[in-house]
Amino acid sequence: MDRAAPGIAALFHGVRPGTDLALLDLGHAATTHLHLFGQYSRRVRFAGLLPRPPVGEGWAEAVEALPADPERPYDLVLAWDILDRVGPEARPGLIRRLAELTAPGARLYIVVNQSGGPTIPMLSFALLDLEHVRQRVVGPPLPSYGHLLPAQLERLLRPFEIEHAYSLREGQREYVAVRGRGNGAIGLVR
Repeated sequence: MDRAAPGIAALFHGVRPGTDLALLDLGHAATTHLHLFGQYSRRVRFAGLLPRPPVGEGWAEAVEALPADPERPYDLVLAWDILDRVGPEARPGLIRRLAELTAPGARLYIVVNQSGGPTIPMLSFALLDLEHVRQRVVGPPLPSYGHLLPAQLERLLRPFEIEHAYSLREGQREYVAVRGRGNGAIGLVR
């Protein structure tokens, strides 16, 4: 299913092509993503390049294993639906690790299922451009840990601060959060 992706547009808003950014995509590696990201970022890492994509709590372990680079922390992170794939006990550590891997002012993109059902679909996301995404079901349904209410997500994401939130017709919500915004500068231009 193809759909609008206002959160992706907000993530890249104000980012100029040719900027020297570092980008982390926690989704599956795709040539189209690399071509699109390559216009905005000189360093792109796909967590989905792991030999077998993690399932469930394996995502928290995979993110924990990502090497930090204090000289070049990530400026943009596409975490997709990772919070739907890990249980409530693993979520704080996952966000802590993402904060460790990112620069002050870094932007984080997250999709959260809001359907409230007992299961959620296992999805794969493919960017068509910076305003549209194709999502498809790629596996059996996952158990739902209950949907995150906006106030719960706001607390969970600290030190990231939610800057944009969009409700989608598909029972999802997209969020863009900024790490340690402080004075309001987004810190993306180096």
